[in-house]
Amino acid sequence: MPISVSYEEQNGSCSASFVQGGASGTRVFTVDWADAFTFKSELLGGWANFPIGVYVQPNRFPYADYLYCNDVRIEGLGVPGEANNDQGLYITYAKAKVTASYGPIQNINPDDPEIVEEESITVSAEMMTMSDGFFKYVGGDPLPDSASPGKIETTTGFSITRYHVSSLPDATISGITGTVNNGTWRGYSAGYVLFAGADARRSITAQGAEDWEITYNFLIKDEHTWNQVLQKTTGNYVAVETAVGANPIYTSSNFSNLGV
Repeated sequence: MPISVSYEEQNGSCSASFVQGGASGTRVFTVDWADAFTFKSELLGGWANFPIGVYVQPNRFPYADYLYCNDVRIEGLGVPGEANNDQGLYITYAKAKVTASYGPIQNINPDDPEIVEEESITVSAEMMTMSDGFFKYVGGDPLPDSASPGKIETTTGFSITRYHVSSLPDATISGITGTVNNGTWRGYSAGYVLFAGADARRSITAQGAEDWEITYNFLIKDEHTWNQVLQKTTGNYVAVETAVGANPIYTSSNFSNLGV
């Protein structure tokens, strides 16, 4: 990620260690204290405007670009001063020493070290059964039920795969499966996206650490919401509800609770 904060690199910076099967590096900087925590964020990268934003890669080590910043230590330099906020008094400094450690990037797609999330789209045709008497011969009588055609409409399958998720949100996934978006989600208006469940795979290392690869599956209607059907008398898509209880076909949920 580009560094916007002004800095000076100290003598002894860019030290590195190499062993069979691995490597690490260290850089040491001096920055203004007021910029130190912004500088830290730019070194470490991460999600910008998560969960809808983009992933920004950590800073790379200049002599080995397969090493990424994974740890930052901030220390004050010079005579300390005082400031306060609603939490009370705290110490400030004029300058900060920032020590950045570098290693292999974590939380990645194991098949591609540059990828932390993947998306896929499948556009398909779906046959919709029409109600009796919906079609008629041009200028003539209604088609008999045996001759009434269906109607092809587009349904888009959209999947999001997250790699190295620390725990499986199974209760959240179960609760939202079979519901539609209750507000605009990734540019789609409320009701147009149906959450069709998730596929998950767990990996466990020899040290006992575990993580998950989770694929979230969605179905998107292009012409109408999931709670609308084509009305015979008007030829328009209109909302429908159950005869008893006046409930929609699909209830709605906040998809941001899935973290995608």
